[in-house]
Amino acid sequence: MDAITIDELERGADDFDRVVANTPGIDHFCSSSAWILPAQSALMPHREPWLFRGRDSYLTMMRGAHHEGWHYIEPFESMWGLACPAVGAAPGPLSTEVAQLLRQRGADWDVALFSGIGPESDLCHELVAALSLCARIRLGPRTARHVARLDDGFSAYLGRRSRNVRRSLKRSLREAERVGIEFLQLEADDPAGALAIYERILTVESRSWKGRTGVGINDGCLHGFYREMMPRLAERGLLRVSLARHDGRDIGYILGSVFLGTYRGLQFSYDAAYQRFSLGNLCQYHQIEALCREGVERYDLGTDMDYKRRWADGTQETISLIVIRR
Repeated sequence: MDAITIDELERGADDFDRVVANTPGIDHFCSSSAWILPAQSALMPHREPWLFRGRDSYLTMMRGAHHEGWHYIEPFESMWGLACPAVGAAPGPLSTEVAQLLRQRGADWDVALFSGIGPESDLCHELVAALSLCARIRLGPRTARHVARLDDGFSAYLGRRSRNVRRSLKRSLREAERVGIEFLQLEADDPAGALAIYERILTVESRSWKGRTGVGINDGCLHGFYREMMPRLAERGLLRVSLARHDGRDIGYILGSVFLGTYRGLQFSYDAAYQRFSLGNLCQYHQIEALCREGVERYDLGTDMDYKRRWADGTQETISLIVIRR
């Protein structure tokens, strides 16, 4: 594998995403360029690039120094541990390449972190086997995400929700229709259009309980993360945004992306003055309905939170491997 720069990865993002898409056993969206490059720029502390490209593979890591003096290499995004840094279509050859590289450059690192890997995947087994020859392997944190099936259509999906959820949705839909709340699917195919949508989202966020308590995306590192991500998604045709409006004013939104037939939910929020209308649930409802019309097969709601269980059909786990140099 040959060393490359972040700028080279950026310029070759389409090829990188092609390799990500063909890699089995990983969190695909969170390993793609649209996730890892904004995460590296906006979320993570300063680290040195540790990037390599093979014939049809990539290793995208960053190198940092621990305050006790030892060095580590980790994925671009290590805040949630969703990104897999090693991508390639053939798990065996990829794992051999990665292990050889880590042996050759052993002076660079003491601990390596590999995340975003399916625990029962061939990639997991091959990485453990290859890396065990030069290092000790420990199991890191597991990350569970809620997922829902959409491949059998909206009616079937809705039929799998509990009676209480369906009853509550019907009541909220009637009330929203009565007062004239409408739901729009927004589209953008260039950075300017994406940023215009983002400004509308931020206006809603500023009036939400999240924005008012300082945990929204209108401030801090998450603001920069999504501001960098949304133009990338728009240019690739991956951006999906549903907006709620009332009396000519934006009052709620749901933001996500479609990649490889899976919708990845990212953020949603609503104006706190409209809390009684259950706008979060209604935005979910209308977004899922639109996704089913589009033919999207799966909804990845993201990491575990209680409310997501009502919308999901099951969970999917990825793990991290902690690699300690001998």
